[in-house]
Amino acid sequence: QQQQQQQRGRMSSQMGPSMGQNMGQNMGQNMGPNKMAGSAAGNNGMYSNNLKMNSMQNTMQNLSGMQTMNNMSQQQGGLQNMVGGAFGDRGRKACGIDVSKLLSIDQVAGQVYNLSRDQLGCRFLQKQLEDNTMVSLEAIFSEVMEHMVELMTDPFGNYLCQKLLDCCNRQQRAQIVQRVAPHLVSISLNIHGTRAAQKLIERLGSEHKPSLPEIEAVVEALEAGVVKLIQDLNGNHVVQRCLQKLDSNYNQFIYDAIAANCFHVASHRHGCCVFQRCVDFANPHQKHQVVMEVVDKTVLLVQDAFGNYVVQYVLEQVPQYRHNIINIIAQSIIQLSRQKFSSNVVEKCLQLASPEGQALMVTSLAQKEQILTLLQDPYANYVVQRALQVANSPHLEVLADAIRPHMPAIRNTSYGRRIQSKIVKRCPGGIDSMPTAEQAMMRMLQDSGVPNVESFTSHEMMERVTASMGMLAFGASLPNYMGPDSLHQGSGGAHGMQQIAGSSMTGGGMAGNNSPIGTGPNRRGVGIGSGAM
Repeated sequence: QQQQQQQRGRMSSQMGPSMGQNMGQNMGQNMGPNKMAGSAAGNNGMYSNNLKMNSMQNTMQNLSGMQTMNNMSQQQGGLQNMVGGAFGDRGRKACGIDVSKLLSIDQVAGQVYNLSRDQLGCRFLQKQLEDNTMVSLEAIFSEVMEHMVELMTDPFGNYLCQKLLDCCNRQQRAQIVQRVAPHLVSISLNIHGTRAAQKLIERLGSEHKPSLPEIEAVVEALEAGVVKLIQDLNGNHVVQRCLQKLDSNYNQFIYDAIAANCFHVASHRHGCCVFQRCVDFANPHQKHQVVMEVVDKTVLLVQDAFGNYVVQYVLEQVPQYRHNIINIIAQSIIQLSRQKFSSNVVEKCLQLASPEGQALMVTSLAQKEQILTLLQDPYANYVVQRALQVANSPHLEVLADAIRPHMPAIRNTSYGRRIQSKIVKRCPGGIDSMPTAEQAMMRMLQDSGVPNVESFTSHEMMERVTASMGMLAFGASLPNYMGPDSLHQGSGGAHGMQQIAGSSMTGGGMAGNNSPIGTGPNRRGVGIGSGAM
């Protein structure tokens, strides 16, 4: 039928023009001597037949298109059947072996390496190790031992390596360590190898009674690339597993590397997490070693997107070094309060500081020539809010005295309303009903039993308050914490004093700069820390 329709279409296209032209000419002759009319009628006939011809051609094209679609559908159906058959065969076979028919490890003798790199084959081998360890272990171990480095980084083979480490005896584990130790850094950097490397270190934990040569081989292999591992997406987990599983004495190479590269490690996305784990698992000497490096570089670290979390972690977890950091922060508190990341650390110091430390920080904030800048700053205004929240009398009144002259100008601004809200929580009557700093100091001295307070000048009252608060108040120097070995080792204490002195000088240099250290659209946009990581 299709061929007949095509033939009729060709005949119509051939006959149409001539028939139309003849009919038009005859009509013109019959109507009169005007040949132009006949010619026009002939042209009209040709136009009519052309429309019919185009319509028939469109119909034939539609029929042809439908036939083509049917053919393509049949071809796709055949292709799907072929692919389905191939997937069905693949689902049953691994390396040409029908895994569903395998019952024991003896059936794949000589094929273990190839099977271990296949998903189904690897599952079969792991199952054999679970169900029949005594028989399967030696057969599998002997065939894959020489390929252990390659298999540890294989997408499927690494799971077999982990299972072998769980099942092998001490002699076999020692052979694995000897085989892979020279390549352990590259294995740890691999997305698949990091799992096998972590399993290897797990099996060297004290509960598994590893030999000293095994541990020394692993430590020597990792020591050369420890900083690279710490900063790597995969490698940092291997270093953390060392901290968790190996004895702290064997991990000394990690602490030495971090102490020598403190800023580069602490200011790195992955390094800041490893640094925090070092604090968690350190012995007293190691903790002093790395924390004093943090104290020495406090001003730099608190301004870094990741380093500020390390400083905050030390403030929270190592309270005996807290006052060292607070002293350094207080000396540069104006500049650090105006920087995006360090302003968070300043708030943390205000929360965790002793009453003496809070007095030092709040008094440093309450500088009348700087307070308006702090109130209007997108980051520092949060620091002022925190100070209003935690400060005690008479330092709360000292800060309120500095803020009071500027309240009419900022009362209707967003940050002004936040400041006013914090003041109302401390004094329901608002800032106008708060006593002045001089009144608060006088009341404090009277409550302490100091006679003739009314005759004291403001300066004399401040000196008395400073004495009663301790040497930390109103800018006094902080004592240095020498560390756990300071009573027995004079060199360690001297080192601690040098670290603090260096940081204090850095802070003092920054205090002379009135420009903001850094700006950003949203102070609360920081979201990376130990918890997120």
